[in-house]
Amino acid sequence: MKQKLKKLLASERGDSSYISSFVFILVAVILIVFIIKVFHIISVKQEMDMIADQLVKQIQLNGGTSADTTALFTFLSGQIQDVENLQYTVTCSGSSARIQIGTPFYVTVTGRCHLGGFWRFNLVPIDVRAQGAGVSEHYWK
Repeated sequence: MKQKLKKLLASERGDSSYISSFVFILVAVILIVFIIKVFHIISVKQEMDMIADQLVKQIQLNGGTSADTTALFTFLSGQIQDVENLQYTVTCSGSSARIQIGTPFYVTVTGRCHLGGFWRFNLVPIDVRAQGAGVSEHYWK
């Protein structure tokens, strides 16, 4: 049996067998699943960029972070699936609660996705980061 299998696999006649067809289909399905997972990670990155932009706009108009900023982030992050540890940070000179007019600030949204195969095998963790920058438009007396 072993010799027959070796002979079949080494054959260069051009005809296909059930084994070679099965292997070809298996490789094609694994490749398609990998491509879909990669496109999912690209989609998550685009959604995180959108969240960072929305947070920048909200902080620009309010002149800092508040409960509204957290509520907006919670709402927007609820739309994204299959992302772990999704969080945001605001970096500026001074307090992020009251950012004076003309002061630049930076928003960073981070999360973790997994590149895996079938049935939610989380084989390769990938950290995804989105950044946004803005300038406060609010004058604090």
